[in-house]
Amino acid sequence: MRLRVYRRRRTLAMLASLLLCAWAPKAPPLRIHSIGIIAAVGDTCAFERVPDRPFEWIGPPEARFLEISDWGIDDDLTKSVAAALKPVYATQAISIEHQDFDTWTYDSLTHHIRELPMPEVPIDAYLLILRDWRADDIGGSDHSLVGLGVYRRDRPEGRARYGVFAAFRLILLEPERGRMIASRAAVLPNGQAPWLPVSASLWPRTENDLTDAQRDAFRGDFLRLLDAALPNSLAKIGLVTKTVMARRGAAEQR
Repeated sequence: MRLRVYRRRRTLAMLASLLLCAWAPKAPPLRIHSIGIIAAVGDTCAFERVPDRPFEWIGPPEARFLEISDWGIDDDLTKSVAAALKPVYATQAISIEHQDFDTWTYDSLTHHIRELPMPEVPIDAYLLILRDWRADDIGGSDHSLVGLGVYRRDRPEGRARYGVFAAFRLILLEPERGRMIASRAAVLPNGQAPWLPVSASLWPRTENDLTDAQRDAFRGDFLRLLDAALPNSLAKIGLVTKTVMARRGAAEQR
């Protein structure tokens, strides 16, 4: 008899708990009206060459790097993001030390965000555009591509494949605690990684021997890839809708 009474009381307690949970007020969603933009993609350019050799997956590809912060890619990227978010959000560019965001983990991002001085104009979130590690969608090798780069995949009988890529990620963080709100790898509207084929003539003898024409071509290609992936990526992270981006694109074409 006592066991039955205990079971009934426990059942009633569980039902009451479920009802209270259902009616309990939920935490309000984060309201974002102002965004601080941190762009840390365009300070280096990688030159990735995957040689034609057996078991190419055993060792890393030939990789060289060129410092390109004077190309102003991050400044142009910040302007593109601000234009895409306007007029829904108030935006401002945030100055950073690039080395703090070149190689990152989510824990390190939280740390660096907490260490940033608060902007003079308060913000509701930081939008970070960072280098990301992506599978090799250009040549199909077992290696990863990261950030901005020029690519060469050697093939038998001299049939090499060339391309430029922009492997990056958008991350939305809270300004005070650095808590992650959203994180999405940047992709083109067709879902592919941002890259495009280029002529073999653009492959330099060394990374320090770029001609003015090669420099201008690479800079223009990187900006085109970044801009092409932004609308879809901003929609996936929840800041804008694809409809809004399509309308803006149509208005710009007029």
